[in-house]
Amino acid sequence: MTKTAVTAHMVVKNEDRFIWYALTSILPYADRVLISDTGSTDDTLRIIKSIKSEKIILKQHQAVLPDDIGRIRQKQLDDTKIGWIWVVDGDEIYSKASAREIKQIIARYGNDLEGIVVGRYDLLGDIHHYQDDSAGTYRLFGKKGHFALRLMNLANTGKLKIRGIYPYEGYYDRMGVEIIHHDKNKFVFTQGKLYHCMYLQRSFAGKVLGGNFPPQ
Repeated sequence: MTKTAVTAHMVVKNEDRFIWYALTSILPYADRVLISDTGSTDDTLRIIKSIKSEKIILKQHQAVLPDDIGRIRQKQLDDTKIGWIWVVDGDEIYSKASAREIKQIIARYGNDLEGIVVGRYDLLGDIHHYQDDSAGTYRLFGKKGHFALRLMNLANTGKLKIRGIYPYEGYYDRMGVEIIHHDKNKFVFTQGKLYHCMYLQRSFAGKVLGGNFPPQ
């Protein structure tokens, strides 16, 4: 692994409607994909296993308490010693253009950056409709809208720790400072956006809105 290598981190459960699209949308652009399934009872595991790639490392865990998600994410962090981490949820789908843009940002500016913030289309009702960006409640580096810090450069952030309770975990540096409070000039926003299926039916086993626990 090199300083520009990208390791995707996924924690999933009951994502069989979108997991194939989410995983295959980032697979060509990641050097390694760490997937932790926390107890799927639908076809999520079968679908992941059907994707034949040496990049994919699939492990199964049980998440009973919200704290367990943080523990699983920390294990993925500990297993990533170098390069970039790319946090990907099982209901997040990237276009080729957006994924390529991320790789281009890393290639051109990665040595100077701590992270990349990715915009989102929060889909509503179906795949053709989404919330207007003015409805976004996230505030980051002076901006408000639909986006999330999705990539972090371990070469510049140093070893990271997960703090907080699912779904409000944060990534903290060695000094105990959440990295979203670091110098905003060390982060860039992508022009492209991912498609976020949080409010759609994510599993054929039933409809569960994002943010519930256990994650489904």
